[in-house]
Amino acid sequence: MNRTQFSCNHPTSHLATMPTEGRLVEYQSMKTNIRQIPCLFLSVFTATALSCAAVAAVEAPCGGEAQGRKGWYVAELNGAPALWHDGKPVPPIMFWQWELQERDVKSMSDAGIDLFAMMGSFPHYEHPYWRDDGTFDTAYYDREFDALLGWNPSAQVLPRIFATAPDWWSELNTNEQFVAEVPAGADVSIWHLPRESFASEKARKEVAPYYRRIVRHLFERYGGNLLGVHVANGPWGENFSWDAYYRKRLRPVAGDQSEPMRRAFVRYLRGKYGDDENRLRDAFRDPTVTFENVKVPTMAERLRVNADGWRDPAEGRKVLDYFECHNLVTVDMLDYWCSIVKEESDGKLPTLVFYGYTQDERWPVECDHRAIAALYGRPSVDMLSAPHTYHRRDLGGDGEMRQYLASAALHGKLFVDEGDDMPHLEMLKPKPDHRAHAKTIDDSLALLYREFGNTVTHGVGLWYMDLKKETFRDPRLYDACGRMRKWSLESLKHDRSHISEVAVVSSVESEFYLPYREQEGKDDRNPCTRLYLEQMGEFYRAGAPFDWYLVEDIDAVLSRNYKTVVFLDCQYLTDEHYSKIMQLKGNGRSLVWFHAPGYASQTGLSASRMKALCGFDYGTTNIVAQDFGNYYGVFSPGAGLSSSRLRDIYRRSGVHIYTDSDVVLSCNRSWLMLHTAQGTNCTVRLPEKVSRVFEITTETPVAENADTFTWKLPDRSTAIFLLESHNSKAKEGAAK
Repeated sequence: MNRTQFSCNHPTSHLATMPTEGRLVEYQSMKTNIRQIPCLFLSVFTATALSCAAVAAVEAPCGGEAQGRKGWYVAELNGAPALWHDGKPVPPIMFWQWELQERDVKSMSDAGIDLFAMMGSFPHYEHPYWRDDGTFDTAYYDREFDALLGWNPSAQVLPRIFATAPDWWSELNTNEQFVAEVPAGADVSIWHLPRESFASEKARKEVAPYYRRIVRHLFERYGGNLLGVHVANGPWGENFSWDAYYRKRLRPVAGDQSEPMRRAFVRYLRGKYGDDENRLRDAFRDPTVTFENVKVPTMAERLRVNADGWRDPAEGRKVLDYFECHNLVTVDMLDYWCSIVKEESDGKLPTLVFYGYTQDERWPVECDHRAIAALYGRPSVDMLSAPHTYHRRDLGGDGEMRQYLASAALHGKLFVDEGDDMPHLEMLKPKPDHRAHAKTIDDSLALLYREFGNTVTHGVGLWYMDLKKETFRDPRLYDACGRMRKWSLESLKHDRSHISEVAVVSSVESEFYLPYREQEGKDDRNPCTRLYLEQMGEFYRAGAPFDWYLVEDIDAVLSRNYKTVVFLDCQYLTDEHYSKIMQLKGNGRSLVWFHAPGYASQTGLSASRMKALCGFDYGTTNIVAQDFGNYYGVFSPGAGLSSSRLRDIYRRSGVHIYTDSDVVLSCNRSWLMLHTAQGTNCTVRLPEKVSRVFEITTETPVAENADTFTWKLPDRSTAIFLLESHNSKAKEGAAK
C-alpha cells in the first residue's frame, strides 16, 4: 500500500513522499485550493513548513469502514478517537518498562492487561541496530521480544524504535552534528553529544535503510504481536532539540547553528517569501541579507527584546522566522520516520510519537514542541504521547495531560498518557526518586485512578510506567490496573463525546515574541510561565469541564458555540485568526483574556489591535470585567483568576456547574472523575437525568434516575463514576 492510499487519499498526502524541493513547488501550486480541505485551520506561515506539505486534518474512518479494516489503526468510536484491531476497538491500556520483566508481565497479564510498551534511549545507544562495521544487528530486539512472548504468547507490544544516528556515525560526521553556542565557561558535562542535527539530510539518507530494515524485521517476525511503532528521537526520545540537555541551566544556548540547519532555514525562507530577496530584506530589516548569506540567529540576537520585553517583528523577523523553521524541522523529521513505518508495514502499523507537550516547563522555545498544529495535519502520525504535568501531580493536583486534547481529537489523533506517577514502593527504596509522591498503598491507588479518570473522561489511552523498576510489585496494584483495563473496555460501549461548554484556546507561537522564560525565583517577564503552571490548575477546580484547542482550530470553537471561551496565551494572532475570534462576540458569551491578546502579529506589535480585539487596554495591571451588551469580557494581566471567580464567569454565560466543591473534576457524557487532597462531601449536579450512577473504584451503585448525587471523598482520594444514560446501549461493534 502506498502512502497516498494509507492516508485516505487526502489531496496533499502525496507531498510527504517528495523531496523537499519538489514539495515546495507543488505546495505553491496548490495554495489557491488548499482552503477547501476540511479542517484546515493553519495559517499560511505555519503551512509553509520545511517540507512545505499542506497540513489538513486526517478524517479517521468510522462505522463500517473502521470495522472492515485489518491490522492495528486509529479510528473514531462513539465520539472520540480509539485504537482498533481487525475491526474491533481495543482498550488502549498498556504497561511499560525499559526492559520488560517476567514477574511484572505475568502479573499484569493475569490481571487482564496484554498490551505492553518497552525500550528507551539508553538501550538504543548501547545496542544500535546499525553497527560501525556496517552490519545490521537485531539481537537485542529479538531477545526482548522473544522473552515477552515466552511469558505471554498473546501479548501485543509497542516498542520505541529510535531513529537517532548511532554514536559512531555522529562522531564521524562532524559537519552534520547539532551545534550550540554555549556560553563561555558553561558546564557542559550534562550533554549527551555529539548528535546529528534534526535537519541533517545526510543522516536521514544514511540511517533510513537501516531504520527500514529494523521496522521490516520486527513486522515480518513479530507482526502478529506488534501493535505499532513508537518513533523516537532527540533527548530521552521525546523529540526535543538536543539543547534540551542543557535545561538545568535554564538558559538558551542558541542551537541549532549547524550547517544543515542553516540550509533548512534558507529553504524555509525561500518558501515563505516566494524566493523574493526584496521581501526577505524588508522582513529582516536588513538591506544586505540574501538567501545565500542567511545565518542562524546568534544567542545575542535571540536574547534581544525591546523595553517592554517583546521581540518586535517590525524591527526584523529573523529570530521569529527561525523559531518557526526550527520547530517545523522537528515535525518534518518525525513525518519522515513515521512514513517509513507506514511504508514498511504496508500501512498496517500505527505510529506514536512524543510531541505537542503543553508548555508547562521553563524551557527555551527551541526545546519545546511549538509546531504541534503542523503535526496534527500529518497523516503518517496516528498517536501522540506525553507524561502528564510534573507541577500539579501530587495528591490533590489535577495531573493535567500535556496535550491540546480537543485539537488532537479533532484531527483524529489518539493521545496516550504516560502514567509515570511512582507508586509507594518507590518511596521504600534507600534513595527514592524526588518525583515520587505516594507514601502508602492508598496513595498509589488514588494516583493510578486519577490517571485512569483523566483518560476515560477524555477518551484517550494510558500506559502505566514502571520508570524505576519494581514499583508495581504489589498484588493490589496489579489488581487495580486490571480493574481499570476492565472499565476501559466498558467505556468503549458508551458515548465518549465531550459536552464541555467552556473552551480554552492557545496560540503556542506567542512565545516567539516574548522573552525567554526565567528560572524560578527570578523576575519573569514572560507571563506564560505562570499561566501554564498556575492558572491552568484553577480551570480543573472550577466545577465544569473544558476543551483545550489550538488557535488554528478556532473554526471548531465557533461552530460548537461554547458559552465561555478563554484565550490563555494568544498574544500572537494571525490576521485570519484575529478576525475569526472577533466573531465570538455575541450570544451572551463570556470571553476571558489573559496578558496581551492579539498584541503581536507577523508585522508588528499594536496596542490598538489588542484593544479592538478584547476591549481592554494594553498594560492594564488589574483584573477587570465589562458587560459589552451582547457578551461579557474579563481581562487578567496574568495568572490570577481563581476557581471561584471562574465559576462566577461561567454562571453568567449559562455554563453548567457540576459542583461547587474545591476538587479536581473531569467529565464527558458518560464518565465523571473527582479527585481531592482533603476529604469532603461532594454534591454533583448533572446536566440531565441519568438512569444510573455507578462508582467504579469501589464498584458501588450510587443513584438511579437521578440528576444529582452526593459522594463522600476521603482525604487523598479519587472517585470515578459511570453515568449510564436512559438512551444508552451497547454501541455497534463489540469491544475486544
